[in-house]
Amino acid sequence: MKRKIAFLGLFFSICGATFSCQQTKACPTEDKIKSGVKDLIPQEFKVESVQTLKDIPGLCEVVIKVGAQPLVFYTDKELKYVMAGNLISLAEKKNITRERQQEFMKVSQEQLKELEKYTDFTFGQKSSGKFVYIFTDPDCPFCKRSEPIVEKWANEKGVEVRVVLFPLPIHPQAFGKSVALVCDKKGWEEYKSGYTSNNQCEEGKKKIESNLLLAEKYGINGTPTFIGMNGRIHSGLPTEKDLDKLIQ
Repeated sequence: MKRKIAFLGLFFSICGATFSCQQTKACPTEDKIKSGVKDLIPQEFKVESVQTLKDIPGLCEVVIKVGAQPLVFYTDKELKYVMAGNLISLAEKKNITRERQQEFMKVSQEQLKELEKYTDFTFGQKSSGKFVYIFTDPDCPFCKRSEPIVEKWANEKGVEVRVVLFPLPIHPQAFGKSVALVCDKKGWEEYKSGYTSNNQCEEGKKKIESNLLLAEKYGINGTPTFIGMNGRIHSGLPTEKDLDKLIQ
């Protein structure tokens, strides 16, 4: 499921302009970016933002999205070179690249609506009007560690948690467990206890396969991954503060 995206080359050409891209054409157009980097990115992508970096004359920041996942890279105004990696401000002690990625880590309302039909089961307070989705793997250790955190938070904040089973290839038993949960119409408690059975019905297999395709489409390649009612995404073991951001 996981695809590697490699950017080759190193940008070190300074164009000297400090005005906006629109005013001075200091950055390449969206069309030029699409055609210029398409061979480096195997999936379909959308250009979300192109802008100059005010503190680094001649360097343009580009944000693209592969599914729901943002990628940030940097280029010169002619798109002769691209540079990928973390841009860190030593003075402000912040990771500029990561902050920009977080700004764009969200799905559209259309994509959020699409998720409804992929829910395998739910827990929490269903009538609250507040909800989050979780992509989770029965054999993922970080998913197990997240369970008490999410349960406590959902109960305290009155949130419905909608579970999408997403077995990763690195866990060979996870697919069968996921299929059994669907075929036997089991839920959260059985999921937590490691439920499995020999019931590998075709309907269950098709459902889990559709979950895997959806995750690939959205650029999700790890568990747990949370998608909030506001469209925001959080990947990895969450804190309650992380979860709060998904319902704000």
